[in-house]
Amino acid sequence: MMEPKKKIMKTLTGVLLILFVGTCSYAQDLNSAIKLTVSEQFEPAATMFEQLIKKEPANGDVYYFYGENYLKEYFTDSASIVFEEMSKSAAVLFDKGMKVDTLNPLNYVGLAKIAIYGRDLQNAKKYFAKAESLLPSRSNRKSTIPPAKQALTYMKIAEAYIYSPYQDTAVIFDYLRKAEKVDQKNPELYILFGDGYMKGNDGSNAIAYYKKAQALDPKSPKSNLRIGQLWMRTRNYNDALAYYKEAIKIDSTFAPAYRELAELYALAKRYNDAIKTYNKFLSLSSSNLTAKVRYASFLFMAKEYQKSIDNITQIQKEDSTFIILYRLLAYSYLELNQPESALINIRKFLDKSSPKKIIPSDWIYYGKIWSKMKSDSLAIEYYLKGYNMDTTNFDILSDVAISYNKLKKYDMAASYYEIKIRDNKATPNDYYNLGKVYYSSGNWIKADTNFAIFIGMQPGYVQAYQWRARTNANIDPEAIDGKAKPYFELLVQKALPDSAKYVKEITEAYSYFAFYYFKQYLLNKKDEDKKNAVIWSEKVLAIVPTDDKAGTIYKQFTGESYKPKTPQIKN
Repeated sequence: MMEPKKKIMKTLTGVLLILFVGTCSYAQDLNSAIKLTVSEQFEPAATMFEQLIKKEPANGDVYYFYGENYLKEYFTDSASIVFEEMSKSAAVLFDKGMKVDTLNPLNYVGLAKIAIYGRDLQNAKKYFAKAESLLPSRSNRKSTIPPAKQALTYMKIAEAYIYSPYQDTAVIFDYLRKAEKVDQKNPELYILFGDGYMKGNDGSNAIAYYKKAQALDPKSPKSNLRIGQLWMRTRNYNDALAYYKEAIKIDSTFAPAYRELAELYALAKRYNDAIKTYNKFLSLSSSNLTAKVRYASFLFMAKEYQKSIDNITQIQKEDSTFIILYRLLAYSYLELNQPESALINIRKFLDKSSPKKIIPSDWIYYGKIWSKMKSDSLAIEYYLKGYNMDTTNFDILSDVAISYNKLKKYDMAASYYEIKIRDNKATPNDYYNLGKVYYSSGNWIKADTNFAIFIGMQPGYVQAYQWRARTNANIDPEAIDGKAKPYFELLVQKALPDSAKYVKEITEAYSYFAFYYFKQYLLNKKDEDKKNAVIWSEKVLAIVPTDDKAGTIYKQFTGESYKPKTPQIKN
């Protein structure tokens, strides 16, 4: 028979073992949910947090990390997700966590995060102070919060400042050093040190701390991701590629590394690799609609416009609340030359979107849509609306000029090209198009000047010689000085190697030569000019037998109408 004392001890050991296993299982579940958030699998993370709340409804940590799941989702795609919506969901959880676990500092930090991200620094500081007051101190000796939780609180306050719009790195490092005093073995702490230095544009210190985090936890992919992102910022793309691949090697389920790698491939215009890699990212976030939206956007950037539309159609069957999808549809339809469909979707986007989410390219695409629909007055209105939002985007001025040119408002068209030239932002095409504008307005001298500049930049462009020749033909309409002749000669020289492609341009040059020699003969009565007039008119007629001008010159000098030569075939 077992002695009572031993029986009690065995029973107590069993109870403690059950409690220990249960606690470890819970902690493991919470860490798994947090890992899903870090891996940007927000919907599966939310499901797991909901289950954890049912298990431990009075544990404030779960509410905090669940609320943070919403905030981190916003930061992964702030272009399409409205902060107010995500912060509202997060605030509900932080409030609940604060009520059920009053001595837990994390949910006060959560409310502070919402305030500071919303530029309410005064309220943020109030909540930060409340969180700190719950930690052990001379004035709060009763606090039983363990060192790891103390460090985590300081780290989360620092993280709030890192992601905030405020450039206060001194505060960031003050909190991180407080965390370091109580927990020097947390790799996440040194990731945040690196992030703090990155906020201050100090890449050297940032990489040193990321590597310190890496040394503490070699099996974590996060430090490799951060180092890769740092190399991306410095345009050291090959090193970034190596670190992204290493992150994936460490943890093949770490979704952000696939996304960053895909974007790197896209930057290198390796679109097949980019799409394949982003598909992997998407497979890890299979229930993440936000990820699917980003994938549709990614397809657009890869110029897979129809695939982007197809993906958007599938997303909208699941959830039609993603307003950004109307933007992507509008852009994609326009690129596929379907302006009517583009117009429907850009209007939906602008009607439904928060004004904060409208970017310059929205107005620019709206302008392009109207231009495609031959409403250039409206196109100009929206181009300028986009330009006023971003006056560094000088390309819009070219679009404005093109639309004014279509409206035959040549002075206005020229003025916008001249702005680009004045500010040293003009492209070769701007000089070419400005030459055509001046040509259309009859300003031959300025037209000639701009065509000459363009030819200096693009000497292989055949049509530029054609336009310069035409311009000089207008300066010298009776071909007395032959001003157009050298440019038509250059045209022929450039065009003859590909005569089938440039048959119209060559014919125009030959026609000018026939006219030039005809006029020279009338002036000088030289037989050589007469002979050349016949040769060049015959060349024109060989290409276009019905050409009236060439036919008239030919008949006047030969006394007979031109007869096409019959090909001779040997027996």
